[in-house]
Amino acid sequence: MSTTVSRCLKKGIHFLEAARVPEATISAEELLSYVLDRPRFSIYLDSEIEINRQIESEYETLLAKRAGRYPLQYLMRAVQFRHAILEIGEGCLIPRPETEVLAEVVLNCLGVKPLHLLDVGTGSGNIAISLAQERSEWLVTATDISTEALRYAKMNAIRNDVSDRVHFIETDLWHGVNGLVDAIVSNPPYLTDPEFDHLQPEIAFEPRIALHGGTDGFLFYQRMAREAKSILKPDGFIFFEIGAGQANKISHILETNDFCDVQISKDNCGEERIITAQLVNHGSR
Repeated sequence: MSTTVSRCLKKGIHFLEAARVPEATISAEELLSYVLDRPRFSIYLDSEIEINRQIESEYETLLAKRAGRYPLQYLMRAVQFRHAILEIGEGCLIPRPETEVLAEVVLNCLGVKPLHLLDVGTGSGNIAISLAQERSEWLVTATDISTEALRYAKMNAIRNDVSDRVHFIETDLWHGVNGLVDAIVSNPPYLTDPEFDHLQPEIAFEPRIALHGGTDGFLFYQRMAREAKSILKPDGFIFFEIGAGQANKISHILETNDFCDVQISKDNCGEERIITAQLVNHGSR
């Protein structure tokens, strides 16, 4: 027996609302458009079209997972990040909209001259791929310690036609990367112990290694600032995404490791989100 798009959607919304899923309507709409392989707006334009039992069953399966707070992005297997369409799944961090600001700051700061950039902790490859897409003059080396994350990143580079200019390496930070780079870009793990213990249930499905930044959240900032001289060219730049309330501490970390001209940029919600600094004194190598 078939049902209509409209009835199926109403059923989905009520089901997710009963499970107290945040933004239940959006989740129900997105999942229905996914199983129908139609744009989200079309489910209202074509609301009386009949759908078969197989499609309805697929929708119900996804709704049940979403009711268990499984991330919507993992269920749909893809997200958009700036101009890139990225395949994602368990094992790689879900790209957030605020990280698009990091890419924008890098693009605006470094201009269009040929450069070699290093994306540390690339995850799905969202930052590296976006930078390569929007600057054909740049080469990007992207590293991650996770084999599974890099599997997605490599697929995404191919899917977005930048695999010839983005090179992926499985390593910790930049160990094994040859030569010096013009800039380091990173959205490192920065959640503290208390923050990690009080997150939305969806976060539990994402890789802890990509989120937890040590007891105080500064572990990876300290490591990268301290070791940057080994990989960054003289007068090279470093760009970090940061968490709420971390700007002053990370500024101090950078300034005590031979960085200057520290600048802080806010995201679209007015939160201090990006730190930029320039290395001016490498000392001995």
